[in-house]
Amino acid sequence: NSEMVNPAALKKKGDSLDNDSDALSDTDSINEKEMNNIVKDVEKEGENKQPDSRWAKMKNSIREWGETSSCHGIPHMAAASSLFATVVWSIILALCAIGFIYLFSDTLRQYLKFDKIVKLNLGLESTNFPSVTFCNINPYKLSKIKDVPELEALLEVYKNSGDG
Repeated sequence: NSEMVNPAALKKKGDSLDNDSDALSDTDSINEKEMNNIVKDVEKEGENKQPDSRWAKMKNSIREWGETSSCHGIPHMAAASSLFATVVWSIILALCAIGFIYLFSDTLRQYLKFDKIVKLNLGLESTNFPSVTFCNINPYKLSKIKDVPELEALLEVYKNSGDG
């Protein structure tokens, strides 16, 4: 078994760690008997553990992938504490995926039609331009012009010039 610990290797490793001046004395170091007891305890702990089944390994791998995924919804589904929450997140994720596939395929289908004919109907009719235009924004009132003799004289000159 690759998980078994070699007591001699542990002793060597321990020796390599105390090469400085504060090294432990021989009486303070772990003796071979204690080392063997530690190794036996570690081996017993390993024996009590049953190896993970293929299903458990696959489930753990999928959960780990889901928790680290950047796809929206999947981390919520992987981190859900109950089966109900997992099912709800699965349904939400499935509906969003179905909506995306529908919208994407519809857009792609419209694009691949390569429509080139454009029909444009404008509901505008030509109107006759009026020959006379009435302007309601005249800043001068005729009644006020007649009160000022200079403006009334100017109006008379305009009428007599032939254009008025």
